[in-house]
Order: sequence, then C-alpha cells, then structure tokens
Amino acid sequence: MTDSAAGTRGEPGQRLVLGALLALTFLLGCFPMADFDVWWHVRSGQLILERGAVPRVDWFTYTNADRPWIDLYWLFQIVMALLYRAGGASALVLLKASSGVAIVGLTLAARAKGARAWPVVVAWLPTVVMLSGRLCERPELASLLFLAGFLTVLARAAARPRCLWLLPAMQVLWVNCHGFFVLGPLVLAAYWVELAYERLWPNWTTGPRPPGKPFALASAATVLACGVSPYGLGAVGLPLEQFHKLGSTGIYRANIGELKTVGDFVTLAGLSNPYLLAYFAVLALGVTSFVLAGRRGHVHPFRFLIFFAAAYLGWQATRNSALFAVVAAFVIAWNFDDVAARAAAPTAATDSRRLRRAPAAKARRNANLALLAALGALGLATVSGVLYGWAGEGRTVGLGERKQWYAHDACAFLARPDLPERIAAFNLGQAAVCIAHTAPAHKQFMDPRLEVNTQETFERYLAGIRKLWRDEAGWETPLGIDYARPAEIPALLIERGVLGRAANNLARDARWRLVHVDAVAVVFVATAFAEPHGLGEAGR
Repeated sequence: MTDSAAGTRGEPGQRLVLGALLALTFLLGCFPMADFDVWWHVRSGQLILERGAVPRVDWFTYTNADRPWIDLYWLFQIVMALLYRAGGASALVLLKASSGVAIVGLTLAARAKGARAWPVVVAWLPTVVMLSGRLCERPELASLLFLAGFLTVLARAAARPRCLWLLPAMQVLWVNCHGFFVLGPLVLAAYWVELAYERLWPNWTTGPRPPGKPFALASAATVLACGVSPYGLGAVGLPLEQFHKLGSTGIYRANIGELKTVGDFVTLAGLSNPYLLAYFAVLALGVTSFVLAGRRGHVHPFRFLIFFAAAYLGWQATRNSALFAVVAAFVIAWNFDDVAARAAAPTAATDSRRLRRAPAAKARRNANLALLAALGALGLATVSGVLYGWAGEGRTVGLGERKQWYAHDACAFLARPDLPERIAAFNLGQAAVCIAHTAPAHKQFMDPRLEVNTQETFERYLAGIRKLWRDEAGWETPLGIDYARPAEIPALLIERGVLGRAANNLARDARWRLVHVDAVAVVFVATAFAEPHGLGEAGR
C-alpha cells in the first residue's frame, strides 16, 4: 500500500461519499412491492413450515398435479414467510433494500484498505440503477448476495486464507435458495483459469494469492456442497435444464418480458429506458476500466471472464441484469483501484512528498464533492419520481404494496368453499396472488412456476385467453372446459385493463355468470355451477 493510499484511510470526505452511496442504494430499493412471484414464494414457505417438509410433487396446479417439483427456493421461501408474518409486505421491501446495501457493502469490503472512494462510486453510479431495476422480493436476492460474498472472499483470501471455508458454507445455503447457485463453482473455475495463466506466464503475476492447498480443498468442498439439498443431485440438474428451456428463442422469450434479450427491448422501445441505458453504460465503463488497467500492466483473466460472461447473461435475458450489475461493480472497482494505486505511486519525477500534499488533498476534496453531487442528483431524481417516470413503470419511493396492483379481493373471494376448486387466472401473475389466498384447497390451471408447468400447458393457456380476447369460438377447448361437467369447470379470474376485453366478451355468454367485480379484476363461474351454489350476478 502506498503512502498516498494510506493517507486516505478514514478521511471524512471519503466516509461521507461512501455513506451517500449506501444511502442511495437503500433508497433505490425502497419502492412498494410490485413483483407477482413473491406471493407463491410466500405461500410455499408457509406450507413448508406448516407441513414440515419440502414439496416433492406440484402443490398448486391441477394440470400438473402429479408432476415432480424440485423447489430450489425452499429455504429462502421460509425466510420470506417468516418476514411476511412479522411485518407484511413492508418487511419484504426492507429485505430487498437492505440486500442492496449489503451487496454494495461487500464491494467495499473486497477492496484494499485505504483505497480511494472514486473507483467504487464511479463503478456503482450506473450499476446501482441497473441493479435496482431487478431488485425484487424474491429468491434471486440470495443469489446476488452469495455471488457478492464469493467475490469478496476471493478478493481477501490471500490475506485471510481461513475465509476460504466460507465458500462451501455459502454454497450449502445457496443451493437451497436459488438456481443460480451454479455460479459459485463457475466463479471458482474462472479463478482457477487465472492461476493457470500465472503458471504459464509467471512474469504476468496479477497479485498475491491464497495458499494452494487450502484453496484447492475449499474449491472441492464448494463443488460437493452443491449436492447438499433435500433433492440431492436433482437440484443440480434443474438449473441446467431451465437454462436450456428458457434461454432459447421460442414461446417463453416471446411472451415473458424478463426473458427477452436487451436487443429485443431495444427493437421494441428503443434506448429510452434508463435501465437499458445503464446496461450499455456499465458495459462501456467496464471495457474502459480493462483498457486503462491493461495499459498499466494489470491483466486479470479472472475479472475478464466473469465480467463478459455476466454481460452475456445480462444481454440474453433482462432477468439477469442484476447479476451483471453485481459482477460489473466488483470488476470495475477493482480495475479502477489498480489504476488509482499506480497513479498514486511515487516516481522519480515527484520525489518531494511535501510539494505534492496540498494539491493532492485539494484534488481529493474536489473529487469527493463531484461524487457527492452525482449521488445527490440521482437520489433527487429517485425521490422526485423523475427516474421512475422516465422508466414509465409507476414506481414510487415507499413501503408496502403497489396500490391496485394485486387482485387480493378477487382471490380472497375465490377462496370461499362455495367457489370452484379450479381456477384459471389471467394474467399469469395474478395466479400467484390466488395461490397466496387459496392454495392448496383451490388449484390453478397454470401459475408462474415455469420449472413445473410444461410448455404444452403454457401453450394451452395462451391459446385459451387469446381466443377469448378475440371472441373466437372454441376458446374453451385448450383450457379443457367441458360444459357437461360443471364441477370441473374452473372459475375465471380476469384482470382489468388490457385483458378487460376478454371479460366483456365473456359477459355476453349466457353459459357464464359474473360473480365478483372489484377495481383490479373480475371473476366468472359457469352458470351451471353458479345456480346450484346460489351465486348471483355481480354488478359491473
């Protein structure tokens, strides 16, 4: 560590800048809950606690009732259920905001002592925007935290080799929280590539390394930890199967927004979205950091591999943008740290420390003021709603749930024992809300769990709602509706808004009766079911 770098340790200006970065991250995570998947996750956690066992076959749909269900998220779902019990939706919002702060905090912990503030703040300024776009109350949070934990341990392992044993410990938790646990061994593999690089080109040593034997043992233990799950090796195969199923072009990418590529969104809406712009800004900033670090002799294959692999995943599906954000923030900060350390190193031309001290202190103050101004501007844009208005997503700063977003009233109505045991909810997200209110007594035609529902079920689901929306005959066939068996006909929950046209078409069909209306959704049941159960017509 250079004298100049050491002199920055504990500077009030730097502490203020880093504190502002953490505060901004928390602010960007504090927006009312609007993710739909949270509801089936919470209900799964509640049922696991009630039953004392993880699911083995599907609990929530009648179309996949006997289909195996490997619930990779079970441990995080328990955490969600307990938090929801303690503080409702606001507790889950605080969880995601605190997770964002923890990720940024791990970035700080992964740097050398005395490192300047500017590299990490410059790295996070565009990256935190991209991260906030996917900062949701779902098990994905666990993957982001564990990924940041892995990178932090690897950054500190040379100085603290015992920390390496945190890797298999984190991996055991990770494999029981989210399917991205496969990234743990892949990150280690990239690190091993760098070690091999140094063996082949010893003149290009990239820095101190952890002892070989402990690192090898911790790496092996981390790989073995992937099998420590109630589902055994079945948990290992599922993420690979899902990557192949959802990663290719086809019905899923065409109909599910988070599976679309960055290129798809640019084609549809141009470059007007701040989260898309943040992606390209981070990509450009990362390339710049590699160029600058490379010119100063810092070549790190590990950083290169994880950065561009994460960038590729982020491009292939926007659901991976937060993953790219985490990796990019670490790598860019590390690269700029190298640049800053090299620039601060004493040279023959600047051998008088006394002459450098005052200009250097002034430059640091000016840099800190500029960083605070940038962080403050982004914070103001967030609080004022300018950022969210630009994104066109209806976010606000706050806790709880987004108002008139979830069909709670309609789903609570469907939980009544005199309503059909089968439900077909449109849109798909509202099926998750129904699960929270009605499962397992009432079951869905389809819900958002693409690891359980088959492509054939998804195709039938889309065909049914599209035909109904277009007022085409035969829309019942793909949904398996047979009017001769009224007890097996599902209730139809239809979200208002774009899908309201389907409700209008159904209202003209005497075989169906509108039995519930609220601000978010309407509910229809077959007239042959409504009459014997005393379900009257609801006013519109």
